[in-house]
Amino acid sequence: MKQIMTSESIPITKGRSRLTAGAGSMKSIAARTAYVWLLFLVMANPTLGLAGDDKDKTGTNPVNFTYDYRFITEMRQFTDDGGSLVKHTVELRAPLGRDIANLKGEEAKDSSFYNMGNMFSLRFRGYYQSLSANTPGTGAYDAADVSGIGDFDARLLAIAYSSSKIIVAPGLEAFFDTASNDALGSGKTSLGPVVFTVFPGILGPSSLFAPGYQYVFDVGGSDDRADISRSQIDLYFVWILSKGKNWLLVDPQIILDHENNTEFATVDAEWGFMIVPKSGISGYLRPGFGVGPDRPFEWNLEVALKFVWQ
Repeated sequence: MKQIMTSESIPITKGRSRLTAGAGSMKSIAARTAYVWLLFLVMANPTLGLAGDDKDKTGTNPVNFTYDYRFITEMRQFTDDGGSLVKHTVELRAPLGRDIANLKGEEAKDSSFYNMGNMFSLRFRGYYQSLSANTPGTGAYDAADVSGIGDFDARLLAIAYSSSKIIVAPGLEAFFDTASNDALGSGKTSLGPVVFTVFPGILGPSSLFAPGYQYVFDVGGSDDRADISRSQIDLYFVWILSKGKNWLLVDPQIILDHENNTEFATVDAEWGFMIVPKSGISGYLRPGFGVGPDRPFEWNLEVALKFVWQ
């Protein structure tokens, strides 16, 4: 599930401003970022490197545990002309057991740990964000720019049940209060139990439906920041096209903010393409929009470069 900026992500100021204005224009940052990534998308012709293998290297199946390294840039436009956000994400995924076997110097056939890589996976994400807030009359957020590190997160996912028709994968995600500026994080350390249920082929050949549910709640942090209690319902559809050279992903999410009694939805559509299939190098373009009066942003655009290997 993607990281959602809800109302508890915006710091509550008490007595003094918590947002320090940064140099430079947010619009120019967003423009430069957009130009670089759009140039990459134009150059990344999906017909390159047509000779691939039978292994799935699209990185779209949440329970296909592979080594996965991603560089992601997302741009968001807030509602009511409230400003914009550019978020750069570095993401690493790894099957847990295989690394233990490799560290012990054991061959796959001799290691009791190696097959754990098919059952357990770790994911780490770090963020660098550039926020341009424009909410007149609120003091700290009155036309100010700030950039810095956001809240890091890590997730452990495990396969609890697997058959040809259904796969169930529960997990636990932790969100750490690492933001370099209050405006770039929640000010809380949080936990988020999550479960995915994957239905391969339910929407036709080379497709999957992987709905997920996550509940996020804070376990520590600053007392003057809003508590966190929210549910996220993820409806995740994927179709693999052109024998694995392309894919279409549709990802509606419903967010229920129990702490603030608000609710909204987001809808993303992703077009992905393999750049060098044999090496597992791919990219994607993912536009989306918010739905509902409580939505924090009007639209978003995400572009990424991925490296996936077994």
